[in-house]
Amino acid sequence: MEYVMGIDAGTSVVKATIFSLEGREVARAARSVPIANPESYMAEEDLQDVWMAAVDAISESLTGSAITPDRIRAVAVTGQGDGSWLVDTAGNPVGPAILWTDGRAGDIVDRWGQDGTLSKTFKITGGGPYAGTTSAVLRWRIENQPELLERDDIRNVYCKDWVSYNLSGELNSEPSDYSLMGIDTVARDYSDEVLEDFGIMAAKKWLPELKKNTDQVGVVTEQASHLTGLRPGTPVFKGGVDISCSSLGCGVAAPGTAMAVIGTAGIVTVATDKPEDAFVPADVGWLIPHTDKTWIRSLGLSSATPNLEWFLREFGDTFRSEAKAIEGRNLYDYIDQELKKMPPGSGGVLYHGYNAPGGERAPFIKPSARASFNGLTGSHTRWNMLKSVYEGVALGIRDCLDPIPVQVDTINMAGGGANSPVWSQIFADVLGRTVLIPAGTEFGAKGAAICAATGVGLFDSLEEGVAATVEPLRSYEPDKSKTALYDELYDIYVRQRTATMEIWDDLQAFTRKANQA
Repeated sequence: MEYVMGIDAGTSVVKATIFSLEGREVARAARSVPIANPESYMAEEDLQDVWMAAVDAISESLTGSAITPDRIRAVAVTGQGDGSWLVDTAGNPVGPAILWTDGRAGDIVDRWGQDGTLSKTFKITGGGPYAGTTSAVLRWRIENQPELLERDDIRNVYCKDWVSYNLSGELNSEPSDYSLMGIDTVARDYSDEVLEDFGIMAAKKWLPELKKNTDQVGVVTEQASHLTGLRPGTPVFKGGVDISCSSLGCGVAAPGTAMAVIGTAGIVTVATDKPEDAFVPADVGWLIPHTDKTWIRSLGLSSATPNLEWFLREFGDTFRSEAKAIEGRNLYDYIDQELKKMPPGSGGVLYHGYNAPGGERAPFIKPSARASFNGLTGSHTRWNMLKSVYEGVALGIRDCLDPIPVQVDTINMAGGGANSPVWSQIFADVLGRTVLIPAGTEFGAKGAAICAATGVGLFDSLEEGVAATVEPLRSYEPDKSKTALYDELYDIYVRQRTATMEIWDDLQAFTRKANQA
């Protein structure tokens, strides 16, 4: 039996998964990667930490299974997008990677919004830069690290490209990742006009060759084989940015199919074969090359499950004690049991989950955006606050889905949030659409594996690969009466965040001043 491997180099975890040609996850391993925060608004990673995490994950996925390396037909990589990963042509990292969650370029994005740059470039790119976007970070480098511009041997790549380089020795990228920076998205190539508008033409010499996601970029080198256990000569295929590969792994390929990932970020994608009609909503999100025939219109919350993780980290001890007292029950099962009893609306508590250091990027761009609870009184409990976090993330996903001008009846949902039946039902009720949970857990890696399998000739197209490997596991239908209530709450949610935007700016200015006092 033959297999393919998909590697998903995420923001904090690198995973390697071996798949059967029917899409079944056969073996998996993961390693965490530390994130450095030199300042509260900064986020960086050491490139060697990322590669070593990939090495360990690949090695363990092989040794932890009965699959011999010669049965792995092909490998491809996906990973976190945006930020800036500088590597010289000899393969040496040029400083730490600046991540997509970094906020140091926030003022640059604000200037672009004020002078019309965002609106002008969006007409070509279909994307709206935010603080952690490559275009903004490269502009920050030009303004703050001018000594780097003297070097012609630097290439700006992405996380997946770095891992792929270490496997194959070939340094390149592809359009799905670079579409987030800003390219001629319909043509799937760089645009000098866009580079000029962003003021990053000086960094054009750093931009690598763009491959297709199903292109072979090389083979596993002897050195990579020694480290990972993969067979030397195993074909390595390009893969795509995590948004695209996760969409493939969840079943999004044909026009009108859609996905919501409830993970570190909250990503919504909708497939279309009419990219010229998908440049709305204006100035935010991305229009991303996907299959040979489709693009995905995507809007992404900067933070989804970290809102719950933060709440339980700060206020979860009592929940844990109560869960443990009930025959050692699992914390999340206990939470689901109790939240299921509560009516929609969290007793009037409304949560906006903008807790990423770089602010928010969709459905609006606001580096100063911050999370908040509204409607609290002395009669509310920690349960009201907890459910409002669940509902607030779902409302944020609806805020990204509703503006996309493509008819969507069903959402394929993945990520940590999809593991909760109660949260999945809240999503169905808030969105007013059927929610399908595909079988499996590693959808980004699966999408990369589909790219590898298609590239090596096991499938004729990505569409065929998706049809052959993606199956639904569970489904949730919206409760119409609850959806009607959430329609009202959603209107309040939008009006609340709209009314708070100037206050976020003032609070950010005050915080910086106070921190320097």
